Amino acid sequence: MRKAITTLLTVSALALPVVNTATAATKTRVVVHKFSGTTYQVSHFGELKVVITVKKTTKGKKITRRITAVSVPIYPASSGRSQYISENAIPILRSETLSRQSANIDLVSGATDTSDAFVHSLQAAILKARKA
Repeated sequence: MRKAITTLLTVSALALPVVNTATAATKTRVVVHKFSGTTYQVSHFGELKVVITVKKTTKGKKITRRITAVSVPIYPASSGRSQYISENAIPILRSETLSRQSANIDLVSGATDTSDAFVHSLQAAILKARKA
């Protein structure tokens, strides 16, 4: 009888699924959101607003955020000159943002007002992303 019970318990234990508690606790969750910065006035040229797309990855207790895209839906284009400055400066500012992953970026020479407004709007969007 004792041998039968031991055999039954052994077979039952082998039939149970094996759960690895280390991998079960470290599920990865990825969420992508868009965050809008505040609209800033670029001196007398017009307004500028930055929208960032942030990929938030949660693995266990570790949370990482990465800016995956930067768009500027509102930018100064009231005159030919302001449009020219915006069209040349914004791609550089966008590239700097994606490489540095922060608002601590180099300003574009000749587009100081546009660069300042971009950085302020970007910082507001980053702060919203951190709170979410």
